[in-house]
Amino acid sequence: MADKVNTGRIPREILDFFRSPGGHSLIIKGDAGTGKTTLALQLIEELATEQPEYYLSMRVSDEALFRQFPWLREKARRNEILKAGKAFLRRTVPPERDELDAKRREEMRVTKDLLQALTDEPASPTVVRTELRKLEGQIEAGEISSDDDDLELCTEDGSIVLEMGTMLPELELAYDIVENNLPTKSLIVLDSIEALSENYGIPAQRIVTTLQRDLVEHSNTNIAYVLETSGKSLLDYLGDGIISMVNEARSGRRLRMLVIEKMRGASVQRWKYLFTLQDGRLRVFEHDSYDDIALPTKHEPVPESGPGHISLGFAALDKVMGGAPRSGLLLLEIGDNVPQDMVRWFETNLVLDQLSKRRGLVWFPQHSLDYAHLDKQIRGMVGLDRPSDYLSVLDTGKQSGQEAAFVRVIEGEDAMHDLRWDQMRYQLSGAKGPYVGILGFDAIEDTYGRNAMPRVMPFIDSMRRGQNVIVAEATSISASLSQLSHQAKMHLKLESIDGTVLICGQKPFTAYYHMERRLDGGVLKPVLVPLL
Repeated sequence: MADKVNTGRIPREILDFFRSPGGHSLIIKGDAGTGKTTLALQLIEELATEQPEYYLSMRVSDEALFRQFPWLREKARRNEILKAGKAFLRRTVPPERDELDAKRREEMRVTKDLLQALTDEPASPTVVRTELRKLEGQIEAGEISSDDDDLELCTEDGSIVLEMGTMLPELELAYDIVENNLPTKSLIVLDSIEALSENYGIPAQRIVTTLQRDLVEHSNTNIAYVLETSGKSLLDYLGDGIISMVNEARSGRRLRMLVIEKMRGASVQRWKYLFTLQDGRLRVFEHDSYDDIALPTKHEPVPESGPGHISLGFAALDKVMGGAPRSGLLLLEIGDNVPQDMVRWFETNLVLDQLSKRRGLVWFPQHSLDYAHLDKQIRGMVGLDRPSDYLSVLDTGKQSGQEAAFVRVIEGEDAMHDLRWDQMRYQLSGAKGPYVGILGFDAIEDTYGRNAMPRVMPFIDSMRRGQNVIVAEATSISASLSQLSHQAKMHLKLESIDGTVLICGQKPFTAYYHMERRLDGGVLKPVLVPLL
């Protein structure tokens, strides 16, 4: 049985569409460089064990495709041999003999069908060629022009030899491949349909109509048509499905989107995907979920990138950003609709990494915490028997029913009084430096008022003068956001775009990255995948 596990590179909806009973046609369109050819080739790759294929490229050079998809070379070689053999057989038959043989083949087919009916033997499946023959007849009658001449002049030993070529060789070969593999469903990819139209001098709609009626509707064939344009066209009404590939610029960064515009007869649960073309391969990003992965059981300290920085808790993020700068302010901007679980995971990982290095940490949480769960994480994953020697979580005491030795209850009236670095450092005197402060400014403004920033700055300045690190968290509704952005030496931003969470650097400026979580030996190791 064919393996039908989705590798995550192509949306499940497209694969299920081509795997469903009957033939289906899919139009893949978009501007140059949006990834149309890459999607078409990966469709072949995903369905290779299930559906024999024929890929026809009229625009992209073979060598460029072979470098990106090495497995394609052998398939292309096979198709070229088949096409050359078909052309050779036709050239060796004079025109009048070819016409005679056509009549004989028809008589033999009728006789064969009659014998099979008398003997009750099942007939060999054949491909319907009604529309193809009609199209060829219209070309011969001059009703449709063709720039691809049937007659070829070749020079052999100084003489002129008239050779008969196939009228529509690429289409004839596609029909033959489908027929040879019946009753197994085949996959035909035409890249692009406009180039094929130019090559034959036949309107693209006429070619698509021919293939749709003969192969898709009557011969159980899947066909993907690649279009070179992104706008609306008459072809949209002929295909069973339409995929649009889109490039979009956002704040100087590139976003790639795959949009399912139509998929006749199929249930489309999700119609838009963000994707990347990293290493020349298309890979879509699923909606981020935080319930589908096992919980980590330990935390391994992440090595520092240099003496002037501390780790952000993620080796992959350190590699991109260089780590959090000492004696500096790191701003983590949280965009609209970013799940709270994502923010909690980011915070917790940063906290655990600093505690694993026995650093002192002051934390004014952006949201309420489960102190019992945090205490269990610190003891079990980091191995601290007395977390309160290293961690101070500032709380106004409003979280009734929760107690932990590392919680420091503050009055919540005056930020300058509650946030005194000299007192906090004394309480964490057994910890190592550099110390880290994590300040959730939405919570700070909720406690002290929206004009809390000036009253918090003395605490930030005191930590910075001591070569320590301040991490400030703020959302778009934070009154302090613009001031923090101005003060920040490093600025990270979390964004949720169509349900997919991305991270990027504002200072320094970086591309978008999708942060994925992978569990390795009980340790959760994030991986950053750039949107290229």
